Amino acid sequence: MSSVTPTLKKSYKSPWTLKAFNALPGNPVSIGILFTVVLLMVFFAGRLLAVAGSDSAPNDLRVAVTQILMTTYSASAYAYLLISTQKTTRELLSAVNKITKYEFFVDQAGKHPWWLLPLLGASAYLLIGVPLTHATTPHPTDPWAWQSWSYDVFWHRLTTVFFVWWMSCFFYVIVVESARLSRISNKLQSPDLLNLDPYRPLVRQGLINALLVIGMASVLSLLGVESRYFAVLVGFWIMSILLAWIGMMLPLRGVRRMINEAKSRELQWCKESLNRSRDSMKSGSDHKPTIAEVTAYQNVIENIRNWPFDSPTLIRFTLYLLIPLGSWLGGALVERGLDFILS
Repeated sequence: MSSVTPTLKKSYKSPWTLKAFNALPGNPVSIGILFTVVLLMVFFAGRLLAVAGSDSAPNDLRVAVTQILMTTYSASAYAYLLISTQKTTRELLSAVNKITKYEFFVDQAGKHPWWLLPLLGASAYLLIGVPLTHATTPHPTDPWAWQSWSYDVFWHRLTTVFFVWWMSCFFYVIVVESARLSRISNKLQSPDLLNLDPYRPLVRQGLINALLVIGMASVLSLLGVESRYFAVLVGFWIMSILLAWIGMMLPLRGVRRMINEAKSRELQWCKESLNRSRDSMKSGSDHKPTIAEVTAYQNVIENIRNWPFDSPTLIRFTLYLLIPLGSWLGGALVERGLDFILS
């Protein structure tokens, strides 16, 4: 690792999206909200002025607005993820053993090869965005006959490029950064089984990963009222649940291994202490600790979870998974309500 690290460091750069968010005042959430408002204002202002806007179908408007939301959310979630992983890495830095081959993973948190993410985004559009456009365009319309595009459809094509680009980078980064945190956690100090609070940053990062993924699925679920998108949504929901689970558990893999090893050592000590206490009791000598004390401690160790989180964390993660369903149902209810009012 040490022989290639200097070369790799030169290619690892902060993504341009992160640089843009860092250059603006505020946090990624406030910047994302402002980005959404501005983009929607531009869209609706252009729609009022565009002659072509008059021949757009109502469902085209709905899809255009949803894809604008997807675009701004994917960019903001991507930047938020990078900033969050950098913060988590800094919080863990004091607990990492100073081993040269692992310093690379610490120093490069939130950074990636400058050429990889653009290549990934472009490839994702060609492999996912283009087939998705074909699959969701009503037959026999040619999705690339730009002369026939309405104003809303023009925004469909434009936003598809950007949200597929940012979404693919987001999915890549969530796996890579989680794996990086897992490698770092392999070198954390041996855990105190009675106090796992030092590893809370990893649990928090796992929940952030899961929430960001589920949030993206929730925004996309607004398209659930369109039957042509239903098959796409089902596949995306399944992928989101899998990715949310990976984002939750992967950063904790190294800590889980250390907890298992620490529990094995403590349980082995309990076994040896019980044997000594039993022999002392039989011989009539006064030996500490007593069998009752060792047994009580053994029960405490056995009840410690192998993962460094508690039941409320699992409940929160489960509730996160239900958010897209609520988004889909909410969108359907609003659609029914508007149809009822306008009919």
